[in-house]
Amino acid sequence: MKKIIASIFIAGLITAVLIGCAKKDASGTQAAAKAASKKLVVYSPAPEKLLNMIIQEFQDKTGIKIELVQAGSGELLTRIKSESANPFADIMFAGGAESMEAFKEFFAVYKSPETAHINTEYISSENLWTGVFVSPTVIMYNKNLVSAADAPKGWATFADAKWKGHLAFADPASSGSAYTTLSILLASMDKGDGGWNFIRTYIKALDGNILSSSSAPHKGVSDGEYYMCITPEESVLQYLRAGAQHIGIIYPEEGTGAVPSSVAVVKNAPNMENAKLFVDFVLGKEVQTKIPEHLYRHVRTDLPASGDFKPLSEILMKNYDFLAASKNKTANIKQWTDIVVGK
Repeated sequence: MKKIIASIFIAGLITAVLIGCAKKDASGTQAAAKAASKKLVVYSPAPEKLLNMIIQEFQDKTGIKIELVQAGSGELLTRIKSESANPFADIMFAGGAESMEAFKEFFAVYKSPETAHINTEYISSENLWTGVFVSPTVIMYNKNLVSAADAPKGWATFADAKWKGHLAFADPASSGSAYTTLSILLASMDKGDGGWNFIRTYIKALDGNILSSSSAPHKGVSDGEYYMCITPEESVLQYLRAGAQHIGIIYPEEGTGAVPSSVAVVKNAPNMENAKLFVDFVLGKEVQTKIPEHLYRHVRTDLPASGDFKPLSEILMKNYDFLAASKNKTANIKQWTDIVVGK
């Protein structure tokens, strides 16, 4: 009887050990699978051609599959905020730095080794985002609808009542690039009133043409639906590259801003290590060398400036602080909205 009990005890002990080992192996396998994740979720408002280039090359180089969610930067940043308790995204790519700064609490600290070669003006002081490319804000107009004599020289044009109903602008409450434009207008047209008197006249001239998409204004100008708009340089250059003879571009005489479109790792990202690899990749020389092909300006200090662009030194305002614009974003959006609704 004692032998039988001893045998049962030994068998039970062996079984327990085997079960314990199995559990240990299972947990180790799960950890290895997690570490070897081949997925990355990217939120981005960037143009499709640029995204396609970056995504394809990153996937080919790393074997990591990218799941892309495209929308306006304002919408995506709000989504990242709402998902913060259980993040879905790993990367926010190409959001304007002032908008990224306004949502910085939802990003993880990461200093890529590539930042040693990035213009320091385009790096978050807390390493929460890094600029990837820049595109100054410019004026686009339709030459078939605006004569050479009436062609705009600067921002002041947009307060002229004669253009009422013929202008278009994206809503800065939903479009990051439109908020960039709003902050540039406030800085450049500040006559001691913060620029808001100009904005009031501009909104009157828009006559309700405040659109939900950041691409709608420049598409409308190209199609002849509107006479002119304010948009990133890249948008206009795309039409000119395609041979559009009816499109004109103006670098405003008051000066403009060039806010970097940035990349950031989402705080508590599900695929954190893959996200860091992506940041390194888009800031690296290989990708940055190709940025001008997509009509943006790269941000590296060890690459020559493209000869196809008007030098930033000739077009930028000296007093424009895009980080200050981020601190005032909530208040500025509220004031803009109040004016639009007639308050």
